Amino acid sequence: MEYEFSQDMLGSPVARFSMDHEAFGFWLEDELVGQAARLTQLLAEVGALQQGRGWTFELAGREYRLLLDRDEATVAANALFQEDDWQDEEMALSDEGQRAGCGLDDFAAMLADWQRYLMSIGH
Repeated sequence: MEYEFSQDMLGSPVARFSMDHEAFGFWLEDELVGQAARLTQLLAEVGALQQGRGWTFELAGREYRLLLDRDEATVAANALFQEDDWQDEEMALSDEGQRAGCGLDDFAAMLADWQRYLMSIGH
């Protein structure tokens, strides 16, 4: 999983991820910018799972949902969890950019990098 953190023209943090992991960037920007306490709590939850304390953790946000277990991290757009009877297969939402997964250790490293980046730019 490759990623890069930067700022947009207004100084807001931006997270860009490799193609199969784009949803992580959207999730970071939508759910964790300006949420330092939430980020700290999340890092603690990840650490607990890595140490074998607990089996799963879920964090529902405004736009995305994070699902963790002892091995993996998955982020998915909330829209993927809604069932609309009027949508047929041709009209269904594309998964691209709306769901991503990785190993828990990679997720923990990325999250720590994001926290360090936010602190370095004063967010």
